[in-house]
Amino acid sequence: MLFDMTIPASEFQQKQLKILASIPLQVCIKEADQVSHQFTTDPAQMIYDLADYLSENSTVEVKLIPGSVVEFYPVVNAL
Repeated sequence: MLFDMTIPASEFQQKQLKILASIPLQVCIKEADQVSHQFTTDPAQMIYDLADYLSENSTVEVKLIPGSVVEFYPVVNAL
């Protein structure tokens, strides 16, 4: 199953990322195509504060970790 999502910084009002997923996902915050911060989500946590990492030119990429078994598509929202 393919699931890659790119969200521009302009979509974030509260600079938070909301993720509902049964598996960990890889999140990369990029500035001019350079990774400035990345982390792996925890299925038990839904809200991630990105205020320290987002600038007006950032993009946030959310991807499946290769080899993960996915029961349903993750739900990802910019808050």
